[in-house]
Amino acid sequence: MICPAQTKRTSKPEDLVTEILREATAKAVTVELVQSLEEETRWNKLIRKHHYLKEHRMVGESLRYVIKKNGEWIGLLGWSSAAFHLRPRDAWIGWTDAQRQAARHLVACNARFALLTPKGHSPNLASHCLSLNLQRLSADWLEQYGHPIALVETYVDPKRFEGTCYRAANWIEIGVTKGWGRSRLDFYQLHQQPKAIFLYPLVRNARHILSAPSMPAAWAPYRREPPALEYPLSGKQTKSLLEALRPLHDPRRNCGWRHRRVASIVAIAAAAMIAGNNSLIDIGEFSQSLNQNQLRSLRACRCRKTGKFLAPSETTIRRVLQRLDPTELDRLINDWLRSHLKHAGIAALAVDGKCARTAAKINGQGIQLFGALDTHTQLFCRQIQIPAKTNEIPTLKDLLRDLDLRGTLVSADALNTQIATANHLVEEKQADFLLVVKANQPKLFDKLSRLSHAPEGVFFP
Repeated sequence: MICPAQTKRTSKPEDLVTEILREATAKAVTVELVQSLEEETRWNKLIRKHHYLKEHRMVGESLRYVIKKNGEWIGLLGWSSAAFHLRPRDAWIGWTDAQRQAARHLVACNARFALLTPKGHSPNLASHCLSLNLQRLSADWLEQYGHPIALVETYVDPKRFEGTCYRAANWIEIGVTKGWGRSRLDFYQLHQQPKAIFLYPLVRNARHILSAPSMPAAWAPYRREPPALEYPLSGKQTKSLLEALRPLHDPRRNCGWRHRRVASIVAIAAAAMIAGNNSLIDIGEFSQSLNQNQLRSLRACRCRKTGKFLAPSETTIRRVLQRLDPTELDRLINDWLRSHLKHAGIAALAVDGKCARTAAKINGQGIQLFGALDTHTQLFCRQIQIPAKTNEIPTLKDLLRDLDLRGTLVSADALNTQIATANHLVEEKQADFLLVVKANQPKLFDKLSRLSHAPEGVFFP
């Protein structure tokens, strides 16, 4: 029952009803979807200011909502795609790996939630806003991305919050995470801050819908079958790849191995990348999709009990690749790739340096890589790490030391536009160069800018 404030009422019943409805509407809280660019920009700015993560970006499919009262913004809600791997959640649902791949998009994550009102100003506001948002979330997701949502998840930092609003809104606490966070699609970092996991089913029998071998008819059209992973190598190519990787030194300790052949593990990862899998998660899925004949040709290890060949998991492949010498691995793989090309000569070479993303998050120091790319075959002829206290200019000679560049056109950015670099390419490597000139070479830049107005025939033949 609505109890309006004790004010002087009019005698007419219709006027009394109108006044009561006006008061109720003035106090109503609404949750609206952010649609315009101006609202999204304002939403991002407020999240960076008021949310403890100070980050507005969300992964995968995402929706932004604003909580309003009397037209004023009083809160923000953000939803994103669910986590790839979450053991307590997967165990609660009863998912297999294949079921998770087919139905993970039917789960959304409450990634951001911030109230702009003072703490304690509006009791039960947070849980009320969550309930209002969940009433429309699945329909909005269906309209935006073409599929509904059956289950939602969120994470609560127990050092900062107690999750009271989620408990009041009847969310289910199922456990805690292990303290790992995903910085990129294929990169996880241990932050040692476990979060409490809360789930909320948006439909009845959500667990049965997500874990059933055959989804109900109403949900079956939204199931996503994983694409077929085709093995890209022939038998001879697989054999030559294993032979090329034989010199690899196994960095693991001699105990507790299930997959003892490091060349086999790296060969599977190389085949997966040739097939178009660019992340470690995709490489792990590719490995699990290999049949017994393919695993036999890759010299995978056998199970002692069943006699079947075993495919290494994503975590095994990750640990091996992280511990290998990157310079040696890069050289062996590129030498094998170039051995299968009809024309081994290099017509054009692009030289550039890049900073490896997320590498600075490990030990606070960035990893600068310097690579030489064959522009015709799109293969790295060589790639080295730039020492911490230098740059690309003195490292160029080390990068090109073992490459035959006679008659090759070498291109580089403005940082390498140096007299010593040009002399080294022409006199020692017998190559041509194409170097970019910018304002870091003011005199040369000024001379070249005047050449555009010079008569024809200025340059030598």
